[in-house]
Amino acid sequence: MRKRNNIFAEAFKWIKAHRDKEGNGVKYQKDLAALIGVSEDTITRIMRDQTEVTDDFLCKFNEAFNNVFNYQWLRGEDNEPMLAADLDKFNPHPSATMIDSGSAINAALAAKDETIETLKARIVDLQSTIADKVEIIKARDARIIALERQLAAATTSDLSRYPFAIGAAEDNKQPNI
Repeated sequence: MRKRNNIFAEAFKWIKAHRDKEGNGVKYQKDLAALIGVSEDTITRIMRDQTEVTDDFLCKFNEAFNNVFNYQWLRGEDNEPMLAADLDKFNPHPSATMIDSGSAINAALAAKDETIETLKARIVDLQSTIADKVEIIKARDARIIALERQLAAATTSDLSRYPFAIGAAEDNKQPNI
């Protein structure tokens, strides 16, 4: 038998068992059919698993009994509880299992703020490192300039190492006219 049909049969059994003290209420399938506005054959076909219970039928059935059943249970989507009144008892602390959206948003914002502060601290550290490296580069550039000057002075102080012959430019002079 299909799950929904089994569930419906169980719900019908519960309805029959919970008639009032005077015995008023649904006792037979024909009573149920009349109450929800379907034919007796429809109830019989459902009970014999010849027809699957539809959502529309389940809505009519549940509405006929003031929505006493947990609709998700009737549809076969929830194993417990059978009765809508037991939903609160079954899950007495919904806030313990579900985080409300305000708390979730606050937690996300706090995590974002913490990440931003961590990144800001990292940026400050990197800027300090860059400033230190810039100072090292300036010192090395100054050292390179000083060494180049020393090399140039050493090279030009010894005239035998001078790249051109002394007075070479004077030999090619033309008379002033």
